[in-house]
Amino acid sequence: MVEGGMKCVKYLIFFFNFIFVISGIALVTLGAVIKGYYNKYLDFLGDGVVGAPILLIIVGVVIFFVAFMGCCGAIRESYCMTMTFAVLLALIFILELAAGITAYVLRDDIRTTLNTNMQATMQNYGKDDYDGVTKTWDGVQMEADCCGAFNYTEWADVEYGKSGDVPDSCCINSVEGCGAGVLLMSPEQAATVVHTRGCVPVMLGVVHDNWVWLTVAAAVLVAVEIVGILLGCCLARSYKYTGYSNVSV
Repeated sequence: MVEGGMKCVKYLIFFFNFIFVISGIALVTLGAVIKGYYNKYLDFLGDGVVGAPILLIIVGVVIFFVAFMGCCGAIRESYCMTMTFAVLLALIFILELAAGITAYVLRDDIRTTLNTNMQATMQNYGKDDYDGVTKTWDGVQMEADCCGAFNYTEWADVEYGKSGDVPDSCCINSVEGCGAGVLLMSPEQAATVVHTRGCVPVMLGVVHDNWVWLTVAAAVLVAVEIVGILLGCCLARSYKYTGYSNVSV
């Protein structure tokens, strides 16, 4: 009966390790997709936000290898390997918990970072030595249908807008020269030519949506990890007290 129960736990370990493998691959994929998206806006988001998907990729790779160790421990019925699997899983759980708490505490910094970086990079828009900044701004304004950090009139405060122009990427119908003289128009006239809402709120919404996906993925993974830790400890204990601890590692 004890042997049957141990086999049941063993099969559950296999099942959960299969889930871990899938989870690891999913985390690596999700992290890569989000990182690829964030990289386009590196000038705005800063290293802190962009580092989150990198951490996700690392965790996914580690989970994949930990799951492999768990499978090996169950196959060889090794107390040492199975216990190592449970301990490593517990360490991953603690690291994820610490990362989650840190992200929650620093969540308000994202708005400050976006505001600061966008205001600063606007000053360099269109300059010869800042092609990357110009492309980033054009990409954001065209994709998000926005203009300026919080309002299209902010372009009047930077060198590019001194003549009354805004970038063509602000235009509702983006064609060459469409942003010329927009700052000299009335707000009503400008609204027919360019997108008047700012890009900071739009970017915050994008980051928030991505963090929601990260949070959901982390919550599901943590729940699976807790079960995996308990099963790993249970199986290792069974090996230890039924003589399997003598099996070679």
